[in-house]
Amino acid sequence: MASKSKSVLILVVMLRLLTLALLAAFIVLLYLDKFTLSGDTKISFKDFIAYRYVIATGIIGFLYTLVQIPFAVYHAAKGKRLIRNRCLPEFDFFGYKVIIHFCYFLCLNGMHLSNLWK
Repeated sequence: MASKSKSVLILVVMLRLLTLALLAAFIVLLYLDKFTLSGDTKISFKDFIAYRYVIATGIIGFLYTLVQIPFAVYHAAKGKRLIRNRCLPEFDFFGYKVIIHFCYFLCLNGMHLSNLWK
């Protein structure tokens, strides 16, 4: 039973690192993505407020994941939480709720703006 929970904790660390890498790639790709419309008009994410919100949400998600990685590594290495009171589980719970809402609005804004261009 202990090895099963240890493998789950290691999986949590790996998924957090994967999330961090994907968010970093998302931010870089969105920042560097530029295209030209007919008439030599160059457009980037800075030209639309919705895409600014999308990249800000990506940065917030990146920072939240970056804060969570040390706690997950400690939990996987030692088998117990770094902060043992109710503060860290509540921070995880409400932090996930906030990040999920940010990601939801990120998707809505990105899809809406992308559909306007089609």
